[in-house]
This record gives sequence, structure tokens and C-alpha cells, in this order.
Amino acid sequence: MSVGTFLTEALRTLRMDSATIDYPNESRELPDRFRGKIAFEATPCTGCGMCERHCAADAIVVDGDADEVTWAYDTARCMFCGQCVESCPTNALESTDEYDLADSDSDTLRESHTFPR
Repeated sequence: MSVGTFLTEALRTLRMDSATIDYPNESRELPDRFRGKIAFEATPCTGCGMCERHCAADAIVVDGDADEVTWAYDTARCMFCGQCVESCPTNALESTDEYDLADSDSDTLRESHTFPR
């Protein structure tokens, strides 16, 4: 590479806007179809287990008996593919805009809900 080509490229690059942002002080606008952390609503849930069956990462466990159901979700295992949301027949699951999920305590990445069937 000649010096002239190098200087031309360097000057062109200096005039460009920055490709990075000052995260977490700044954030980019999320796309319309963004899939973040899964939100669970117990009221419409029937405990059918379709979300668990469609979760390729085994991030969802549905367990229970005739009286009550426990729905458990491990964010650390989740791939955010949205298959659980699509497969839920009662719309008890929803993809949120929440994506800042890093934490040193893995227990905060797990949630569990127990409710009557």
C-alpha cells in the first residue's frame, strides 16, 4: 500500500461517524421484531407444556399435578428464538424489549411461577 493510498483512506475514515456507542449510557433503537427476555403471565396459562416442548435450549420447564403448575424459565439458557411464544396457544408468553441481562449471580437469571391449574 502506498503512502498516498494510506493517507487517503485514513482521512476518509476520520470523517466518518463513529460505529460504536457509549453503552450503557447510550442505546440503539431496537428493531420492530426484536426478541428479548420472555415475559410470562400466569392467568391465561393452562400448563399444557407446549412452550417447554418447543424450547430447543431447555430453558423452560413446566411441571405440576392436577391442582397446580410450576412454570420455570432460565434466561441464561434461552436463545431468544421465540419458539415458545409462537407455540403458546393461550398467549401467556411474550417477547419483551429487555436485553441487558448480564449478571454475576445466576440465580437472578432464573424465575419460577407456581399457580393453580
